[in-house]
Amino acid sequence: MHTQNAVGGDAFGREYLQNRIVSEFALARHIGIVVEAADDAGVVLYAPLAPNANYQGTAFGGSLFSVAVLAGWAWVTRYLAANAVPADVVIQQSTMRYLVPVEDTLRAAVVTPSTTEVDKFRKMLERAGRGRINLTVETHHGDQLATVFDGVFAAALRDRHLAAGG
Repeated sequence: MHTQNAVGGDAFGREYLQNRIVSEFALARHIGIVVEAADDAGVVLYAPLAPNANYQGTAFGGSLFSVAVLAGWAWVTRYLAANAVPADVVIQQSTMRYLVPVEDTLRAAVVTPSTTEVDKFRKMLERAGRGRINLTVETHHGDQLATVFDGVFAAALRDRHLAAGG
């Protein structure tokens, strides 16, 4: 297993994640999720307000949650792909705080985890074939923090997964 490194070009950037998201998550197509940025600096996803509006014309909480959880999934998926780690990722647990209404584009940005957290995740995968990482994803409305998603993402190496699953 490799350590995290800079990825040349866009090998595991926006296009890679956009293709993964729309092919693996039907909901993402319906609510219009777009990968805005995906590189070593972080991952940002967005979705337009119109298909995600509630009866008050603000962003529906479920849509805000969906964009946030997919941003976290995308960060972990990109990290694994960029480091040639054949693993599957799922959300294990999460909380979401809704602070102010979002009245425009739903834009979720992953707060880059510390090197210590990433190293711990990588070592867990190497040692046990499974690992967990805590990620925070924030949505802003203008300059105001609108939502804070905290999630634990779990990954399992595919060869271990197949061996365990029969």
